[in-house]
Amino acid sequence: MEEAVKMRLKKSVAQEMEDMFHSFSKEKEAAAALKAPWLFRIWDLNQKSFVLRNKTLVAVPRGSNASGIGKAKENIFPILMGLQDGKHVLSCTESGRQPQLQIVEEDIMHLYQKNQPLKAFTFFNHTGGSNQETCSFESAAFPGWFISTSTEANKPIGLGHEGGAAITIFYFEKR
Repeated sequence: MEEAVKMRLKKSVAQEMEDMFHSFSKEKEAAAALKAPWLFRIWDLNQKSFVLRNKTLVAVPRGSNASGIGKAKENIFPILMGLQDGKHVLSCTESGRQPQLQIVEEDIMHLYQKNQPLKAFTFFNHTGGSNQETCSFESAAFPGWFISTSTEANKPIGLGHEGGAAITIFYFEKR
């Protein structure tokens, strides 16, 4: 007798986002609070993962013994992003005349439960186009500015414009 083998099909970023939003809305309708944030792996097109080093988020080559963290034509989902500990979140602030990405000590679940607009902490996860496995993260506070990595390894994560020298397209996979 042949044994049935279950295969887990890889979901697109849009499917993962839809699952997450469906789960959150079901829990709110049931008046139950989300118990913990969902964890995702994020890496850029050059295969660099996000890693926290000395309170700075940097992009390091995947597999480099570093511990990881972190509807129209396309799907756009507002999300809060934080570190794996759930006690630090990404925030966009203005420094000089340019927006900066910062790590702020704040409980991501506390922000989620506020149920109010939090532009500095909100990113729009853009999915779509020809590659459903990638996405970008646009700052809600600074439209047109996206989370970005340098083409070089071990450089801080920052904000940049699409089409510039910085990498603004990422793989995003639920853990």
